[in-house]
Amino acid sequence: MPFDLNKFRAALVNGGARANQFEMRITWPQILAGRVADVTRDLSFLCSVSEIPASTIGTAKVCYGGRVLNYAGDREFANLTVTVINDDDFKVRKAIELWSAAIAGHSNTLSQFDGGLGSGSYATDGIVLQYTRNNKGNNQNANVGYKFIGMFPTSIGAIPLDWKTTNEIETFDIEFAYQWWEPIDAATGATLNWNF
Repeated sequence: MPFDLNKFRAALVNGGARANQFEMRITWPQILAGRVADVTRDLSFLCSVSEIPASTIGTAKVCYGGRVLNYAGDREFANLTVTVINDDDFKVRKAIELWSAAIAGHSNTLSQFDGGLGSGSYATDGIVLQYTRNNKGNNQNANVGYKFIGMFPTSIGAIPLDWKTTNEIETFDIEFAYQWWEPIDAATGATLNWNF
């Protein structure tokens, strides 16, 4: 088949999806909400790296007669890692550190949470929205969204300090575990169901 640049351009709607057109949102645990209320807006601006989650089904291997047969296994969810630009007030980092310390203290193993589900849980939900290039500053132009159910921070990355570093703003990584993800309607937040 010969190449047809005009057909290719027509097939690549709106010039293609761009990895830099996204927003990350987190719902904070209820016991922290009053202390970190202003961080919600900051995180959506300062989260510079996130991801649309992978979809992975494990493989159950069965050996028979010298052959290995593969069968569909269980769905697996890898942790979500995000990168945050560190503002001079450390507001986002302090909020995540507070959340982490409330899950398990530094000098003891006590938790400030009830655990499980509900308003006293340490686990909350997060959303990643992918915008079109012509988003005009509102989520009416987000083309896809993903909701991470029951997420909580498991790791807060180090921030290297070095006198030789110039012309750079600090960043740090946060790794979140979560129970599962769901595709959502980017405009309404409603879960999309694949009804078979």
